[in-house]
Amino acid sequence: MRVGELRELATEKGFSQSAKGLKKKELVQLLQSNTNNKSFPPQHTTPTPNLRRKPTSMPNPNFTTPPLTPSQERAIRLSHPVLSSLPPSDLDVVFLGTASCSPSITRGVSCTALRLNWRSGGIWLFDCGESTQLQLQKSPDVKPGKVNKIFLTHSHGDHTFGLPGLLCLIGQDRDKGAEPLDIYGPEGLREWLRVTVRWSCSRICPNYRVHELKGLPMAPGWRRLHNGGYRYSPIPHSERVYQKNDSREIKDDLQSYVNYVSKTPPLESNPNYGEVPGGLDIEPNWSHPESSRNAPVWDLITDEDEGDMRVSASVMSHGVPCIGYVCKEVDRPGRLRSEIAMPVLERNIGAMKEQGIRDPMKVMGFLKTLPKGEVFEFPDGTVLKSEDIVEEERKGRKVVICGDTCDAGALEKLAEGADLLVHEATNSYLKGIDTGTSYREVQMETIKHGHSTPQMAAEFAKTIGAKKLALNHFSPRYKGDCSDDSLRISRRIERQAIEHAGELGAEDVVAAWDFMVLPIPTGKGVVSGVGVEADNENN
Repeated sequence: MRVGELRELATEKGFSQSAKGLKKKELVQLLQSNTNNKSFPPQHTTPTPNLRRKPTSMPNPNFTTPPLTPSQERAIRLSHPVLSSLPPSDLDVVFLGTASCSPSITRGVSCTALRLNWRSGGIWLFDCGESTQLQLQKSPDVKPGKVNKIFLTHSHGDHTFGLPGLLCLIGQDRDKGAEPLDIYGPEGLREWLRVTVRWSCSRICPNYRVHELKGLPMAPGWRRLHNGGYRYSPIPHSERVYQKNDSREIKDDLQSYVNYVSKTPPLESNPNYGEVPGGLDIEPNWSHPESSRNAPVWDLITDEDEGDMRVSASVMSHGVPCIGYVCKEVDRPGRLRSEIAMPVLERNIGAMKEQGIRDPMKVMGFLKTLPKGEVFEFPDGTVLKSEDIVEEERKGRKVVICGDTCDAGALEKLAEGADLLVHEATNSYLKGIDTGTSYREVQMETIKHGHSTPQMAAEFAKTIGAKKLALNHFSPRYKGDCSDDSLRISRRIERQAIEHAGELGAEDVVAAWDFMVLPIPTGKGVVSGVGVEADNENN
């Protein structure tokens, strides 16, 4: 080493005063006397890097975790507490799109299918966002040809842009003489669909008819802006009461589409583009017995229309006119306990024929309809009581599917006791991920845009006494795939909801993902023609 280098080293070690005026040999002796390194100065050799011994298990930095196989993803999904506790059912919900705003490679936008599995063609879609036709082709559980009803909650593109394309997909394999597809939605839908289908020359659409919900108001708290949009100003619960003239404000809004439709000569329906006569204009009922907050209710499907399902709707609080739907299964008679009745009937067949009963087996149908408290006596003297051979009447199930909303209170009475509540949870506050903000700030920003957090959805589930809560309509930043990060975020979102959902636990709350199938268990008995049994404990 040079003298200058030795002096710098001595200065670093605190010997600057002692090193003054010393020659090279003296500097070396000074440094040697104050260090344990007796080989000083260092030899001019190539230094050996001081590296840890590389363990044999050290991962290759160029190695990436291989993607999960479909069977591995399915196993992960089915292990969720909600699904692991439910048996298959004749009524279920399939989530085809669970994102808001725009579709991504891991989530489609809003589309939810309700499958009435006891019917040959019993699939109802709720909302039809962009890429819905692709989601249906990916799904093994929803066939486009089985869809016979579509319900739209509002006009935003992430709930409607997929409708024209889906109609073209359905029309490819549907006979022109088939029963028309029924489409329900807010006022203005009929004209929008006519223009879209006709402008694009889409002549392969199936036969369809549009049923419009007329007079749909904005929810209390939304105020019209000069540019034609609406902004929400939080108001106390006591003031969230609907007024019958609220819907007039929308028609008076010169910027609104409803205003345009109401004052522009409409296009006539044209069967060459699929639309057939029979579309209804459904007026609101402002004095409905199940109205909440004086909100209007629309009865879309009654017992007389379908026989086994009813559908009603009411207003959601969002930045455009928006509705939520309540699907209620009609109560069904109790199951006949054939294991009790059949042996008695079989040993009396001969005697009953002698009495003039040509087909004794028809007595089974009579026994099932035997009024409560009544009895039936067979020729051999055996008496069967109604309560001994017919199970209790099975209460119909109820599924509530909300549109985008920051307040679903108008559905409170209609949705009471829901077996399943599907509620949006667009934004969440995730501590450690969301920096520079708080839950309060996230909630206020979410409400301002007419949306909800998991906590808000859970509060409504608790209010109506829902048995299950499925969250959907997530911000695109929540990917929803099977990666560790996505699964952890989903579990955190679910825990936020559980903390505010009253008696609901981990087996009752789920952050839905695309293609998830959620069964809705039956009560006692077996649904005729399906053979799907469900334990009452799972109800």
